Amino acid sequence: MIIVKGGVTAAKGFLASGVRAGIKKSGRKDLALIYSEEPAVASGAFTTNRFQASPVKLSRVYLKNGKHQAIIVNSGNANCANGSSGDKNALYMAYLASCGLCLKRREVLVASTGIIGRPLPIEKIDDGIIDLVEGLSKEGGDDFAEAIMTTDTVKKESAVKIKLKNGCIVTIGGACKGVGMIYPVLNTERHATMLCFFTTDAAISKKMLARALEEAMDTSFNMISVDGDMSTNDSCFIMANGLAGNKKITSAGRDYAIFTDALKFLATELAKKMVADGEGATKFVEIEVTNAKSEREARVIARKVSTSNLLKCCVYGEDPNWGRVAASCGASGVEFDPDKVDIYLGPIKVLNNGASVRNFDKEKARKVFKKHDINIKVDLKSGRYKAKSWTSDLSKEYVAVNSEYST
Repeated sequence: MIIVKGGVTAAKGFLASGVRAGIKKSGRKDLALIYSEEPAVASGAFTTNRFQASPVKLSRVYLKNGKHQAIIVNSGNANCANGSSGDKNALYMAYLASCGLCLKRREVLVASTGIIGRPLPIEKIDDGIIDLVEGLSKEGGDDFAEAIMTTDTVKKESAVKIKLKNGCIVTIGGACKGVGMIYPVLNTERHATMLCFFTTDAAISKKMLARALEEAMDTSFNMISVDGDMSTNDSCFIMANGLAGNKKITSAGRDYAIFTDALKFLATELAKKMVADGEGATKFVEIEVTNAKSEREARVIARKVSTSNLLKCCVYGEDPNWGRVAASCGASGVEFDPDKVDIYLGPIKVLNNGASVRNFDKEKARKVFKKHDINIKVDLKSGRYKAKSWTSDLSKEYVAVNSEYST
């Protein structure tokens, strides 16, 4: 696997664009489109929040279609809590894109991000659709990544190439946005806001594509937190158009494993970029839980620690109060023996077999928290499973951004 330039247009047969439709008061790009030149199979993962935005509800239904060729996205307005008019506007977004691309409406997926409870200015999307379609190009990935941003400060995109059996080269590209209201709990179709879009030229069945996406989500986006708040609009899509020409992946063999490992890597890289760009974030924190009795238990504890506002405040204040970590582990609901647990702040052991290391160097520990990248490790010494989660600090800037977001 090698990392290559490009985002959603890195794979063969994918074009993208991003334009200014006037949805955002700032005048920045706010309408985006991905288009596959050939019909593709698609899968999606969506928020488990009961209060779901209209585009989420629509895309869930449309993913039952066998083929897809486009995804239209707007930023600056979540199209959530708008009742039947919101549902109609999500439908109309798909209709506008389908007309411009000469597709069936069900072949177009829809996503939105922005402020909840404001009517979607569908007339602006209508006015911008011609420029959006005409702007599609192989170089349009950057415009797409920019147009889906809300309070993000940087574009987030990446791509990788992998070699399957018989030397066939497959590309997977992706772009995402999200820096606030970040605590995704995503489920795939078969079972501020985070939006993520993957494209690949791999030939793969719809069933195996959904399985690969689910595996990738579990170790990436489902393991991050900026503020512990789950969005109404969280969505992750993947389209595969088969133009790489590989033997179609229809079962869990060597090619499936190579493809899924690459997708996991790409999803994790994009997830980390979201956390690093978290609203007001000054620190990036990785929490590793090792030697748990099961992978699920390791994930539960790692994620619980990542949502501790007390810990996040300590990180911002550069105060190595490891007690916040121990308390979060104990509150996770996972059964473990606290008298076996070790905790490390960077390389410094601060808890040994459930007891404070009395002579640890607090100044060295404080220096760990002064760094931008901080590693926290919890060793349960109860099994052989591990998991990682990622979070940011809770700063004064975060409070400022979110106290004025809807004004």
